[in-house]
Amino acid sequence: MDQTVRLRQAVQAHGKEIETLVLREPTGEDITVCGYPMKFGDGEAQPEAKAISKYIARLADVPPSTVKQLSTADYNECLMVIMGFFMPPESLQQNQTMGSA
Repeated sequence: MDQTVRLRQAVQAHGKEIETLVLREPTGEDITVCGYPMKFGDGEAQPEAKAISKYIARLADVPPSTVKQLSTADYNECLMVIMGFFMPPESLQQNQTMGSA
């Protein structure tokens, strides 16, 4: 399912100013090309910035130059959407329930 990220700061893509990014769900090909967005080790998960940047560009169909323009807050919002694609549905429900408690 596609997820829309409303940007706090507009960016340029394909010669236009955009205020939202629509990220489609990744496919097996996307995972093969980009790798997994997190690195696991020592009981921790660390975001992989290069992989995440590739996912943003591919899933939102924007050039890498657009990803480089994203504010930290907007990049992190895209990161959270991408991570949601990789979490089992029950994990997402738990996180939503915990966040609303």
